[in-house]
Amino acid sequence: MAQVNEIEPTWNILGDSFPKQYEVPEEVEKKPKAENISKIKLKLQDIQDAHNRIKSDVVFTPVIEAKYVGKNFCNVFLKCENLQNTGSFKARGACNILSSMSPSDKSKGCTVSGGRNYLSAMTYYGFKQSVPINVIVPKDCPLVDKHTYKENFAIVKVHGNDLNDASLHALTYCDEIGSNYVHGSDRLDLIAGYGTLGLELLTQMDKMDAILCPVGSGGLVASLVLAVKSLKPNCLIYGVECSAAPTMTKALQEKKPVMIQLNPTIADSLSTIIASNNAFNIVRGYLDRMITVDEVWISRAMINILEREKMVVEGAAACPVAAVMAGKVPELRGKNIVCVLSGGNINSSRMSRVIDRGMAAEGRLVKFSVALPDVPGAMAKLLAKVTDNGADVKSFVPERAWMRRDIFTVNMLIETSDIHHAKDLEKKLLKDYPHSHFIML
Repeated sequence: MAQVNEIEPTWNILGDSFPKQYEVPEEVEKKPKAENISKIKLKLQDIQDAHNRIKSDVVFTPVIEAKYVGKNFCNVFLKCENLQNTGSFKARGACNILSSMSPSDKSKGCTVSGGRNYLSAMTYYGFKQSVPINVIVPKDCPLVDKHTYKENFAIVKVHGNDLNDASLHALTYCDEIGSNYVHGSDRLDLIAGYGTLGLELLTQMDKMDAILCPVGSGGLVASLVLAVKSLKPNCLIYGVECSAAPTMTKALQEKKPVMIQLNPTIADSLSTIIASNNAFNIVRGYLDRMITVDEVWISRAMINILEREKMVVEGAAACPVAAVMAGKVPELRGKNIVCVLSGGNINSSRMSRVIDRGMAAEGRLVKFSVALPDVPGAMAKLLAKVTDNGADVKSFVPERAWMRRDIFTVNMLIETSDIHHAKDLEKKLLKDYPHSHFIML
């Protein structure tokens, strides 16, 4: 990777000519105050030092041009952190933390608790650097995750019903055994490691108008703000959150990190109850825009990346692509946009559910219920009409136990090519089966 020369940070946020409707809401303070600037302890030099420290131990992940995302609207490029060691950008932060530790601290080992991607990264680099890692997980931690940590020779202990219980116990446990407690989000050395992604982007993209980055606690987007805005101040940086956990959006509105009510989401690694203090102090006044996307668009983005770009990504990583697909960035028409695919760690059962949800959201999976006369050939006739119209029958369940006279119900799951095909099929079937019922998302 080419050496990035340090320059004094300069900040050029949206000018007056930028369309008003696309700016950060007025209640979010855009111009930083002096006291806010003084809180930013992380410097560009820290990120450059992190790059020199970890460059031989992390993957210089590729940037590829998307084949279909944003087609006829903008030029979308994908920064593939799903191809990083341990499958996410968290590897950069974990590697920088452990590489920065003194031999004495390394010998004491580390105690960690947190999200799956962070723990995978810490145990992976702990093994590579011969640092003992103790992992504290709650009772509901998936077996596959615990197996991954143990494969990296970490000691895994189960405590509590949720992540909060596990994290509190980790603090007590590290004192008992004399190890270092390594927090999984609000650390400057962690953010510095993440920032190496931004330095890579600057060497990979000659023309880069905007970066769309997933936001959970805010460490990754904060690192990009500092690294990229310092060296390419005109590049827009947008944070993208899931609507179920708008942590940074709420923090910017309230002008401080605040706890939010979480809701279930496909993008579970973005499900953070409060934004990181350090991340908030970096992005406040410098982040160009925050965007939220709902579950349907996240599912559709994951399906699009799987089928069109031939990559598996987790829900969080799909959020930037979801923002483009949902038409959330009309001001970027014709621009070169980088979507950060932050990770690709998703288990097979969840991926299966996401595929079904995404296909349903696109009108490619349709539920169909119809009343049929209990006479020979009725079901065969129905199936023929469906298949003759180019649809595939995924499931077919007749329910004769609830027959009324000589009428019974058939529930079908049908795969179509798209929403237009589904609507056309519905119209044709309703002519022959007027009492049928279609369900589309």
